[in-house]
Amino acid sequence: MTHYIDMTKTPGFGIMSDPGDAIIFTGVSINAMPLSVKKREGELYEDFARKYGFHFIFDDKKPEIDFYSVPSLDIAATDDKGGFLASVGQPFDLRDPVPLVYISPDRRCYLITENSTEFLSIVSHWRSRLTPFEGVKLYRDKAQAKGEYPIVDFETTEIYRLHMENFPG
Repeated sequence: MTHYIDMTKTPGFGIMSDPGDAIIFTGVSINAMPLSVKKREGELYEDFARKYGFHFIFDDKKPEIDFYSVPSLDIAATDDKGGFLASVGQPFDLRDPVPLVYISPDRRCYLITENSTEFLSIVSHWRSRLTPFEGVKLYRDKAQAKGEYPIVDFETTEIYRLHMENFPG
């Protein structure tokens, strides 16, 4: 059985499934870096923006998201055109091999790389690698996605309740 779980309010939380079951995380989260990183390494990130046309997101400048995703997207950067760079199904991390995608301003999804660990080696030509990606469906909102998938809010699950009882705060 496949379970669709909205992780919008609880990104980065892991869940183990029963044998034979599949869990697909849904929703969109923003992976913003703390301001302390911006203060300490701001020049590096500004240089990335100038050279490669995208801006990593920091806590003081989180973008508004006007769509919902199945599977989940973890957005870590924006570009000068109004698009987003995101990982699919897992938190954005350039050390774990997850797919990276670009969401264009017209809300189309393009694959940058199947393996995020190679991103820094292709960063200078990431736009030339964009290919249409059918592995993500974008919706206007969660209600529209629920019309196609039986999405459950993670905060309503027994797993979440047990976690909060055992690890409050």
